[in-house]
Amino acid sequence: MNIAFFPDLFALTLLIVILAMVRRRHSDARADAWLLGLSFTLIESIAHTFYATTGVPGKVLHVIVLACYVLAGVVFNWAAGDQLVERSKRLLYLGLNGLSLLVLTTIYGLNLRYPNIYIPAIVAGVLIGVGTSIFVRRNWYYAALYVSGWTAVAVLIAQYDYRAAVYWSLACLYAIAALNFQRRLERHSTGKLAIVTGFSIWALFFLTHPWVMDHHAARADIASHVWNMQKSLISIGMILIMLEEQVTNNEWLALHDELTGLPNRRLFAARLTSAVEYSERKKTSLALVVLDLNDFKQINDSQGHVAGDQVLREVSSVLRKSIRATDTVARLGGDEFIIVVTDMPNANAVERFTDSIRSAIERPMMVNDKPMVVGASFGFAMYPNDAKDATKLLRLADQRMYFLKKRPVHQAQIAAGMAVHEA
Repeated sequence: MNIAFFPDLFALTLLIVILAMVRRRHSDARADAWLLGLSFTLIESIAHTFYATTGVPGKVLHVIVLACYVLAGVVFNWAAGDQLVERSKRLLYLGLNGLSLLVLTTIYGLNLRYPNIYIPAIVAGVLIGVGTSIFVRRNWYYAALYVSGWTAVAVLIAQYDYRAAVYWSLACLYAIAALNFQRRLERHSTGKLAIVTGFSIWALFFLTHPWVMDHHAARADIASHVWNMQKSLISIGMILIMLEEQVTNNEWLALHDELTGLPNRRLFAARLTSAVEYSERKKTSLALVVLDLNDFKQINDSQGHVAGDQVLREVSSVLRKSIRATDTVARLGGDEFIIVVTDMPNANAVERFTDSIRSAIERPMMVNDKPMVVGASFGFAMYPNDAKDATKLLRLADQRMYFLKKRPVHQAQIAAGMAVHEA
Protein backbone atom coordinates (compact mmCIF):
# COMPACT_ATOMS: atom_id res chain seq x y z
CA MET A 1 0.00 0.00 0.00
CA ASN A 2 1.25 3.45 -0.96
CA ILE A 3 0.19 5.79 1.86
CA ALA A 4 1.57 8.78 -0.06
CA PHE A 5 -1.68 8.76 -2.06
CA PHE A 6 -3.87 9.15 1.05
CA PRO A 7 -3.99 13.00 1.04
CA ASP A 8 -5.10 13.04 -2.61
CA LEU A 9 -7.61 10.29 -1.91
CA PHE A 10 -9.03 12.18 1.08
CA ALA A 11 -9.31 15.42 -0.92
CA LEU A 12 -11.15 13.67 -3.77
CA THR A 13 -13.52 11.95 -1.32
CA LEU A 14 -14.28 15.27 0.39
CA LEU A 15 -15.03 16.99 -2.91
CA ILE A 16 -17.37 14.18 -3.98
CA VAL A 17 -19.23 14.48 -0.65
CA ILE A 18 -19.57 18.26 -1.16
CA LEU A 19 -20.83 17.70 -4.71
CA ALA A 20 -23.41 15.22 -3.40
CA MET A 21 -24.58 17.78 -0.82
CA VAL A 22 -24.90 20.49 -3.47
CA ARG A 23 -26.77 18.05 -5.73
CA ARG A 24 -29.48 17.65 -3.07
CA ARG A 25 -30.43 21.29 -3.70
CA HIS A 26 -29.90 21.17 -7.43
CA SER A 27 -30.88 17.70 -8.54
CA ASP A 28 -30.81 16.81 -12.23
CA ALA A 29 -29.74 13.88 -14.41
CA ARG A 30 -26.46 15.54 -15.34
CA ALA A 31 -25.44 15.98 -11.69
CA ASP A 32 -26.22 12.31 -11.08
CA ALA A 33 -23.95 11.37 -14.00
CA TRP A 34 -21.17 13.58 -12.64
CA LEU A 35 -21.38 11.86 -9.28
CA LEU A 36 -21.32 8.44 -10.92
CA GLY A 37 -18.27 9.38 -13.01
CA LEU A 38 -16.41 10.77 -10.00
CA SER A 39 -17.30 7.63 -8.04
CA PHE A 40 -15.46 5.58 -10.64
CA THR A 41 -12.44 7.88 -10.29
CA LEU A 42 -12.61 7.38 -6.51
CA ILE A 43 -12.60 3.59 -6.94
CA GLU A 44 -9.63 3.94 -9.30
CA SER A 45 -7.78 6.07 -6.74
CA ILE A 46 -8.43 3.55 -3.97
CA ALA A 47 -7.19 0.67 -6.15
CA HIS A 48 -4.15 2.75 -7.10
CA THR A 49 -3.06 3.06 -3.46
CA PHE A 50 -2.64 -0.74 -3.35
CA TYR A 51 -0.25 -0.78 -6.30
CA ALA A 52 3.20 -2.14 -5.59
CA THR A 53 5.75 0.65 -5.23
CA THR A 54 7.91 -1.02 -7.91
CA GLY A 55 7.31 -3.50 -10.68
CA VAL A 56 4.20 -4.45 -12.66
CA PRO A 57 0.83 -3.75 -10.93
CA GLY A 58 -1.25 -6.73 -9.83
CA LYS A 59 -3.56 -7.94 -12.60
CA VAL A 60 -6.81 -7.50 -10.66
CA LEU A 61 -5.91 -4.00 -9.49
CA HIS A 62 -4.70 -3.03 -12.95
CA VAL A 63 -7.94 -4.24 -14.56
CA ILE A 64 -10.01 -2.33 -11.98
CA VAL A 65 -8.07 0.90 -12.54
CA LEU A 66 -8.28 0.71 -16.33
CA ALA A 67 -11.97 -0.28 -16.24
CA CYS A 68 -12.71 2.71 -14.00
CA TYR A 69 -10.93 4.99 -16.47
CA VAL A 70 -13.12 3.71 -19.30
CA LEU A 71 -16.39 3.74 -17.33
CA ALA A 72 -15.73 7.22 -15.93
CA GLY A 73 -14.87 8.52 -19.41
CA VAL A 74 -18.07 7.05 -20.89
CA VAL A 75 -20.21 8.50 -18.08
CA PHE A 76 -18.61 11.95 -18.41
CA ASN A 77 -19.21 11.90 -22.16
CA TRP A 78 -22.81 10.94 -21.43
CA ALA A 79 -23.16 13.94 -19.10
CA ALA A 80 -21.54 16.26 -21.65
CA GLY A 81 -23.32 14.83 -24.69
CA ASP A 82 -25.91 16.43 -26.95
CA GLN A 83 -29.12 16.48 -24.92
CA LEU A 84 -31.16 16.92 -28.13
CA VAL A 85 -30.25 13.39 -29.20
CA GLU A 86 -32.72 10.78 -27.98
CA ARG A 87 -31.69 9.32 -24.61
CA SER A 88 -31.90 5.67 -25.73
CA LYS A 89 -29.77 6.39 -28.81
CA ARG A 90 -27.06 8.13 -26.78
CA LEU A 91 -27.02 5.25 -24.30
CA LEU A 92 -26.73 2.66 -27.09
CA TYR A 93 -24.02 4.63 -28.86
CA LEU A 94 -21.81 5.25 -25.82
CA GLY A 95 -22.45 1.84 -24.26
CA LEU A 96 -21.46 -0.22 -27.29
CA ASN A 97 -18.40 1.84 -28.13
CA GLY A 98 -17.34 1.93 -24.49
CA LEU A 99 -17.63 -1.86 -24.37
CA SER A 100 -15.05 -2.23 -27.16
CA LEU A 101 -12.58 -0.02 -25.31
CA LEU A 102 -13.31 -1.84 -22.05
CA VAL A 103 -12.38 -5.18 -23.65
CA LEU A 104 -9.13 -3.67 -25.00
CA THR A 105 -8.08 -2.28 -21.60
CA THR A 106 -9.03 -5.50 -19.81
CA ILE A 107 -6.78 -7.55 -22.08
CA TYR A 108 -3.96 -5.14 -21.39
CA GLY A 109 -4.67 -5.08 -17.65
CA LEU A 110 -4.38 -8.87 -17.55
CA ASN A 111 -0.84 -8.40 -18.86
CA LEU A 112 -1.51 -10.35 -22.07
CA ARG A 113 1.08 -9.28 -24.60
CA TYR A 114 0.19 -11.21 -27.75
CA PRO A 115 -1.00 -9.20 -30.78
CA ASN A 116 -3.49 -11.83 -31.93
CA ILE A 117 -5.45 -11.56 -28.68
CA TYR A 118 -6.18 -7.89 -29.40
CA ILE A 119 -7.43 -8.43 -32.97
CA PRO A 120 -11.04 -9.38 -32.05
CA ALA A 121 -11.38 -6.30 -29.85
CA ILE A 122 -10.00 -4.05 -32.59
CA VAL A 123 -12.26 -5.54 -35.28
CA ALA A 124 -15.27 -5.26 -32.97
CA GLY A 125 -14.32 -1.65 -32.19
CA VAL A 126 -14.24 -0.76 -35.91
CA LEU A 127 -17.51 -2.51 -36.72
CA ILE A 128 -19.36 -1.13 -33.69
CA GLY A 129 -17.96 2.38 -34.17
CA VAL A 130 -18.89 2.53 -37.85
CA GLY A 131 -22.26 0.82 -37.33
CA THR A 132 -23.41 3.04 -34.45
CA SER A 133 -22.15 6.18 -36.20
CA ILE A 134 -24.12 5.43 -39.36
CA PHE A 135 -27.26 3.80 -38.00
CA VAL A 136 -27.60 5.49 -34.59
CA ARG A 137 -25.98 8.92 -34.99
CA ARG A 138 -26.41 9.16 -38.79
CA ASN A 139 -22.94 10.68 -39.10
CA TRP A 140 -20.32 9.45 -41.57
CA TYR A 141 -17.73 11.80 -40.07
CA TYR A 142 -17.88 9.91 -36.77
CA ALA A 143 -17.56 6.62 -38.67
CA ALA A 144 -14.36 7.85 -40.34
CA LEU A 145 -12.93 8.91 -36.97
CA TYR A 146 -13.58 5.45 -35.51
CA VAL A 147 -11.87 3.76 -38.47
CA SER A 148 -8.86 6.08 -38.05
CA GLY A 149 -8.69 5.60 -34.29
CA TRP A 150 -8.90 1.84 -34.28
CA THR A 151 -6.46 1.63 -37.22
CA ALA A 152 -3.94 3.57 -35.11
CA VAL A 153 -4.51 1.12 -32.24
CA ALA A 154 -3.92 -1.82 -34.61
CA VAL A 155 -0.65 -0.28 -35.86
CA LEU A 156 0.62 0.23 -32.29
CA ILE A 157 -0.33 -3.33 -31.32
CA ALA A 158 1.46 -4.66 -34.39
CA GLN A 159 4.56 -2.75 -33.20
CA TYR A 160 4.18 -4.35 -29.73
CA ASP A 161 3.56 -0.94 -28.19
CA TYR A 162 0.61 -2.12 -26.10
CA ARG A 163 0.83 0.61 -23.48
CA ALA A 164 0.62 3.41 -26.07
CA ALA A 165 -2.31 1.69 -27.82
CA VAL A 166 -4.33 1.56 -24.60
CA TYR A 167 -3.42 4.90 -23.06
CA TRP A 168 -3.72 6.85 -26.30
CA SER A 169 -7.22 5.40 -26.68
CA LEU A 170 -8.06 6.66 -23.20
CA ALA A 171 -6.55 10.05 -24.14
CA CYS A 172 -8.99 10.25 -27.06
CA LEU A 173 -11.92 9.37 -24.78
CA TYR A 174 -11.10 12.15 -22.32
CA ALA A 175 -10.22 14.67 -25.04
CA ILE A 176 -13.70 14.09 -26.49
CA ALA A 177 -15.18 14.72 -23.04
CA ALA A 178 -13.24 18.01 -22.85
CA LEU A 179 -14.57 19.06 -26.27
CA ASN A 180 -18.13 18.09 -25.36
CA PHE A 181 -18.02 20.05 -22.10
CA GLN A 182 -16.53 23.01 -24.00
CA ARG A 183 -19.51 23.00 -26.36
CA ARG A 184 -22.30 22.24 -23.88
CA LEU A 185 -21.52 24.35 -20.81
CA GLU A 186 -22.28 28.06 -20.51
CA ARG A 187 -19.77 30.28 -22.28
CA HIS A 188 -18.71 32.56 -19.41
CA SER A 189 -18.77 29.98 -16.61
CA THR A 190 -15.85 29.69 -14.18
CA GLY A 191 -16.85 26.07 -13.53
CA LYS A 192 -16.65 25.36 -17.25
CA LEU A 193 -13.05 26.63 -17.32
CA ALA A 194 -12.11 24.29 -14.47
CA ILE A 195 -13.86 21.27 -16.03
CA VAL A 196 -12.49 21.72 -19.55
CA THR A 197 -8.99 22.37 -18.20
CA GLY A 198 -9.22 19.30 -15.97
CA PHE A 199 -10.28 16.96 -18.77
CA SER A 200 -7.68 18.44 -21.12
CA ILE A 201 -4.95 17.77 -18.53
CA TRP A 202 -6.34 14.27 -18.00
CA ALA A 203 -6.19 13.55 -21.74
CA LEU A 204 -2.65 14.95 -21.88
CA PHE A 205 -1.52 12.70 -19.05
CA PHE A 206 -2.96 9.62 -20.75
CA LEU A 207 -1.12 10.68 -23.89
CA THR A 208 2.24 11.14 -22.13
CA HIS A 209 1.93 8.21 -19.71
CA PRO A 210 3.69 5.68 -22.00
CA TRP A 211 6.61 8.08 -22.50
CA VAL A 212 6.90 8.77 -18.74
CA MET A 213 6.89 5.05 -17.89
CA ASP A 214 9.39 4.19 -20.63
CA HIS A 215 11.89 7.00 -20.00
CA HIS A 216 11.21 8.45 -16.53
CA ALA A 217 9.82 5.55 -14.48
CA ALA A 218 11.60 6.84 -11.37
CA ARG A 219 9.38 9.92 -11.46
CA ALA A 220 6.14 7.98 -11.80
CA ASP A 221 5.08 8.83 -8.23
CA ILE A 222 5.40 12.55 -8.90
CA ALA A 223 3.42 12.14 -12.11
CA SER A 224 0.73 10.26 -10.19
CA HIS A 225 0.28 13.12 -7.73
CA VAL A 226 -0.03 15.61 -10.57
CA TRP A 227 -2.39 13.11 -12.21
CA ASN A 228 -4.69 13.23 -9.19
CA MET A 229 -4.68 17.03 -9.18
CA GLN A 230 -6.93 17.33 -12.24
CA LYS A 231 -9.54 15.05 -10.61
CA SER A 232 -9.90 17.62 -7.84
CA LEU A 233 -10.00 20.38 -10.45
CA ILE A 234 -12.87 18.67 -12.26
CA SER A 235 -14.74 18.08 -8.98
CA ILE A 236 -14.37 21.76 -8.05
CA GLY A 237 -15.54 22.76 -11.54
CA MET A 238 -18.66 20.64 -11.24
CA ILE A 239 -19.47 22.13 -7.83
CA LEU A 240 -19.01 25.62 -9.29
CA ILE A 241 -21.30 24.80 -12.24
CA MET A 242 -24.08 23.67 -9.91
CA LEU A 243 -23.68 26.72 -7.65
CA GLU A 244 -23.63 29.06 -10.65
CA GLU A 245 -26.80 27.48 -12.01
CA GLN A 246 -28.44 27.73 -8.60
CA VAL A 247 -27.59 31.45 -8.43
CA THR A 248 -28.92 31.95 -11.97
CA ASN A 249 -32.09 30.07 -11.06
CA ASN A 250 -32.58 32.21 -7.95
CA GLU A 251 -32.09 35.37 -10.01
CA TRP A 252 -34.64 34.11 -12.53
CA LEU A 253 -37.17 33.32 -9.79
CA ALA A 254 -36.71 36.81 -8.35
CA LEU A 255 -37.91 38.32 -11.65
CA HIS A 256 -40.41 35.73 -12.90
CA ASP A 257 -43.62 34.09 -11.82
CA GLU A 258 -42.79 30.52 -10.81
CA LEU A 259 -46.11 29.04 -12.01
CA THR A 260 -46.27 30.53 -15.50
CA GLY A 261 -42.68 31.59 -16.16
CA LEU A 262 -43.86 35.08 -17.13
CA PRO A 263 -42.16 38.23 -15.82
CA ASN A 264 -43.44 39.22 -12.38
CA ARG A 265 -44.44 42.68 -11.18
CA ARG A 266 -40.83 43.67 -10.43
CA LEU A 267 -39.47 42.81 -13.87
CA PHE A 268 -42.56 44.21 -15.57
CA ALA A 269 -42.09 47.58 -13.85
CA ALA A 270 -38.58 47.78 -15.28
CA ARG A 271 -39.78 46.76 -18.76
CA LEU A 272 -42.61 49.31 -18.63
CA THR A 273 -40.20 52.09 -17.67
CA SER A 274 -37.93 51.16 -20.57
CA ALA A 275 -40.88 51.06 -22.98
CA VAL A 276 -42.08 54.50 -21.87
CA GLU A 277 -38.58 55.93 -22.30
CA TYR A 278 -38.36 54.37 -25.76
CA SER A 279 -41.75 55.80 -26.79
CA GLU A 280 -40.74 59.20 -25.50
CA ARG A 281 -37.52 59.17 -27.55
CA LYS A 282 -39.20 57.88 -30.72
CA LYS A 283 -42.34 60.02 -30.26
CA THR A 284 -44.59 56.95 -30.55
CA SER A 285 -47.50 55.65 -28.49
CA LEU A 286 -47.78 52.50 -26.42
CA ALA A 287 -50.68 50.72 -24.76
CA LEU A 288 -50.85 49.19 -21.32
CA VAL A 289 -53.37 46.33 -21.43
CA VAL A 290 -54.74 44.70 -18.27
CA LEU A 291 -56.77 41.50 -18.50
CA ASP A 292 -58.56 39.49 -15.87
CA LEU A 293 -60.04 35.99 -16.26
CA ASN A 294 -63.79 35.79 -15.78
CA ASP A 295 -65.09 33.60 -12.97
CA PHE A 296 -61.67 32.21 -12.20
CA LYS A 297 -62.60 31.79 -8.53
CA GLN A 298 -65.44 29.48 -9.55
CA ILE A 299 -62.95 27.28 -11.42
CA ASN A 300 -60.80 27.01 -8.30
CA ASP A 301 -63.80 26.32 -6.06
CA SER A 302 -65.47 23.74 -8.30
CA GLN A 303 -62.45 21.93 -9.79
CA GLY A 304 -59.62 22.67 -7.39
CA HIS A 305 -56.49 24.76 -7.47
CA VAL A 306 -54.64 22.25 -9.65
CA ALA A 307 -57.15 22.91 -12.43
CA GLY A 308 -56.89 26.64 -11.76
CA ASP A 309 -53.10 26.48 -12.10
CA GLN A 310 -53.45 24.61 -15.37
CA VAL A 311 -55.79 27.32 -16.69
CA LEU A 312 -53.26 30.00 -15.76
CA ARG A 313 -50.47 28.13 -17.55
CA GLU A 314 -52.62 27.65 -20.66
CA VAL A 315 -53.58 31.34 -20.73
CA SER A 316 -49.93 32.32 -20.25
CA SER A 317 -48.95 30.18 -23.21
CA VAL A 318 -51.63 31.84 -25.37
CA LEU A 319 -50.45 35.30 -24.34
CA ARG A 320 -46.83 34.52 -25.16
CA LYS A 321 -47.82 33.42 -28.66
CA SER A 322 -50.07 36.45 -29.18
CA ILE A 323 -47.53 39.22 -28.60
CA ARG A 324 -44.59 40.49 -30.61
CA ALA A 325 -40.95 40.29 -29.59
CA THR A 326 -41.01 43.99 -28.68
CA ASP A 327 -44.00 43.55 -26.33
CA THR A 328 -43.99 42.28 -22.75
CA VAL A 329 -46.59 40.18 -20.94
CA ALA A 330 -46.48 39.60 -17.18
CA ARG A 331 -48.57 38.07 -14.43
CA LEU A 332 -49.36 40.59 -11.73
CA GLY A 333 -50.86 37.99 -9.40
CA GLY A 334 -53.90 35.74 -9.15
CA ASP A 335 -55.67 35.69 -12.53
CA GLU A 336 -54.56 39.17 -13.59
CA PHE A 337 -52.17 39.68 -16.49
CA ILE A 338 -50.71 42.80 -18.04
CA ILE A 339 -49.21 43.57 -21.45
CA VAL A 340 -47.12 46.46 -22.74
CA VAL A 341 -47.80 46.87 -26.46
CA THR A 342 -45.38 49.17 -28.25
CA ASP A 343 -45.96 51.26 -31.38
CA MET A 344 -49.75 51.41 -31.09
CA PRO A 345 -50.98 54.32 -33.26
CA ASN A 346 -54.45 54.71 -31.71
CA ALA A 347 -57.18 53.16 -29.55
CA ASN A 348 -58.72 51.30 -32.50
CA ALA A 349 -55.46 49.42 -33.06
CA VAL A 350 -55.37 48.47 -29.38
CA GLU A 351 -58.97 47.22 -29.54
CA ARG A 352 -58.13 45.04 -32.54
CA PHE A 353 -55.16 43.69 -30.57
CA THR A 354 -57.29 42.88 -27.49
CA ASP A 355 -59.98 41.28 -29.65
CA SER A 356 -57.42 38.93 -31.20
CA ILE A 357 -56.15 37.96 -27.75
CA ARG A 358 -59.70 37.46 -26.46
CA SER A 359 -60.45 35.15 -29.38
CA ALA A 360 -57.29 33.14 -28.71
CA ILE A 361 -58.01 32.81 -24.98
CA GLU A 362 -61.67 31.84 -25.48
CA ARG A 363 -60.82 28.86 -27.67
CA PRO A 364 -61.58 25.61 -25.79
CA MET A 365 -58.65 24.40 -23.68
CA MET A 366 -58.20 20.99 -22.10
CA VAL A 367 -58.34 21.06 -18.29
CA ASN A 368 -58.47 17.76 -16.38
CA ASP A 369 -58.92 16.08 -19.79
CA LYS A 370 -62.12 18.09 -20.40
CA PRO A 371 -62.69 21.04 -22.76
CA MET A 372 -63.17 24.38 -21.05
CA VAL A 373 -63.80 27.89 -22.36
CA VAL A 374 -62.44 30.72 -20.23
CA GLY A 375 -63.48 34.32 -20.82
CA ALA A 376 -61.40 37.42 -20.15
CA SER A 377 -62.07 41.11 -19.50
CA PHE A 378 -59.74 43.79 -20.84
CA GLY A 379 -58.92 47.38 -20.06
CA PHE A 380 -56.21 49.56 -21.52
CA ALA A 381 -54.61 52.97 -21.28
CA MET A 382 -52.34 54.68 -23.78
CA TYR A 383 -49.14 56.63 -23.40
CA PRO A 384 -48.97 59.60 -23.75
CA ASN A 385 -52.63 60.33 -24.53
CA ASP A 386 -54.13 58.97 -21.28
CA ALA A 387 -51.18 59.47 -18.96
CA LYS A 388 -47.43 60.00 -19.02
CA ASP A 389 -46.72 58.22 -15.76
CA ALA A 390 -46.41 54.42 -15.50
CA THR A 391 -48.32 54.29 -12.20
CA LYS A 392 -51.21 56.35 -13.59
CA LEU A 393 -51.31 54.24 -16.75
CA LEU A 394 -51.62 51.05 -14.72
CA ARG A 395 -54.31 52.52 -12.44
CA LEU A 396 -56.34 53.80 -15.39
CA ALA A 397 -56.10 50.52 -17.33
CA ASP A 398 -57.12 48.61 -14.21
CA GLN A 399 -60.14 50.89 -13.60
CA ARG A 400 -61.32 50.53 -17.20
CA MET A 401 -60.97 46.75 -17.04
CA TYR A 402 -63.18 46.49 -13.94
CA PHE A 403 -65.68 48.95 -15.40
CA LEU A 404 -66.01 46.95 -18.63
CA LYS A 405 -66.16 43.69 -16.69
CA LYS A 406 -69.41 44.79 -15.04
CA ARG A 407 -71.13 45.55 -18.34
CA PRO A 408 -73.94 43.14 -19.36
CA VAL A 409 -72.17 42.09 -22.54
CA HIS A 410 -69.40 40.59 -20.46
CA GLN A 411 -71.88 38.85 -18.20
CA ALA A 412 -73.35 37.27 -21.33
CA GLN A 413 -69.90 36.16 -22.43
CA ILE A 414 -69.30 34.60 -19.01
CA ALA A 415 -72.58 32.72 -19.19
CA ALA A 416 -71.82 31.50 -22.70
CA GLY A 417 -68.39 30.28 -21.60
CA MET A 418 -69.77 28.41 -18.61
CA ALA A 419 -72.51 26.88 -20.81
CA VAL A 420 -69.90 25.45 -23.15
CA HIS A 421 -67.96 24.08 -20.20
CA GLU A 422 -71.04 22.44 -18.64
CA ALA A 423 -71.99 20.91 -21.99
